[in-house]
Amino acid sequence: MPKKMNHATHSSRVSTSSPTKFASAIWTMPKACRKYLHQEEEEKSIRSLWDEFKQNTKIKVVDGAKTRFWKEDWHEAGNLETPFPDIHSLVLQQQNTIAELWTPHGWNIIFRRHLNDWEIPRVTEFFSVIEQFSGLETGKDRLQWLGNSTGTFKVSAAYRKLNHPIMQESKWPWKHIWKAKIPHKVACFVWLLAKEVVLTQENLMKRGITLCSRCFFCGETAETINHLFIQCKVTGQLWSLFLRRKNISWVMPGRIAEALYWEEAGLQAKNRSNWRIILATIWWTVRKERNLRVFENRESNM
Repeated sequence: MPKKMNHATHSSRVSTSSPTKFASAIWTMPKACRKYLHQEEEEKSIRSLWDEFKQNTKIKVVDGAKTRFWKEDWHEAGNLETPFPDIHSLVLQQQNTIAELWTPHGWNIIFRRHLNDWEIPRVTEFFSVIEQFSGLETGKDRLQWLGNSTGTFKVSAAYRKLNHPIMQESKWPWKHIWKAKIPHKVACFVWLLAKEVVLTQENLMKRGITLCSRCFFCGETAETINHLFIQCKVTGQLWSLFLRRKNISWVMPGRIAEALYWEEAGLQAKNRSNWRIILATIWWTVRKERNLRVFENRESNM
């Protein structure tokens, strides 16, 4: 009988020095091993957002058994070690939970030495801050979401709170992409452009691939998303073609996301739905021409 493959042994032999070899190795792995790798990547993505997520939460103390008095954000003042580092250095119970420090008569804070006269005002300030605590209750401590008034976590609320779009304007022009009368694959491509994740040489180099980056149109500068689709003098000919035909004077933006406000230049257009198509048409044409030059080593008359 053939020897059963050990998943851990197989995965340990995968080399990540070459992206092509790495991708090939993943597809030849057993299904269970590939699933494990995908799950691991998802967990890394979730963990990478934890610090930002934690800033929008607060611990709701109930029985205090799992919440550390000094180390966690349970008080309105936040982590008590941060505003009172001097008091923290004076006490013995630096790792204790709230349940261990709270008694029916109040806080049981034990200092490691007698206080100096100049330390007493600071200690008084500290106790005035923590005396607002109302006491322990029956139940368990829980994490409270600060993204809404109820304290209940919702994925939609977290997305709105944590998502930082490229543009800071109050209205993200998503309708210019998804409501335009263009093929779905073109809309998806424009969306990727707005997020600046299309695989230009710039983004390939960010993934660790060594390249001598040059624009395939003008050959004068590195190929970045904003240069290729907006700033390149060859691409600019397409933009000028439409602007001149409509007798419109418009300053070209510096980023893809800003160009989504293209419709503002065409407010006088009789058919606004057709005007929205122009933006996607220019970028899709640039993409096709760029790929023609890269993969087939030929070019067309733009």
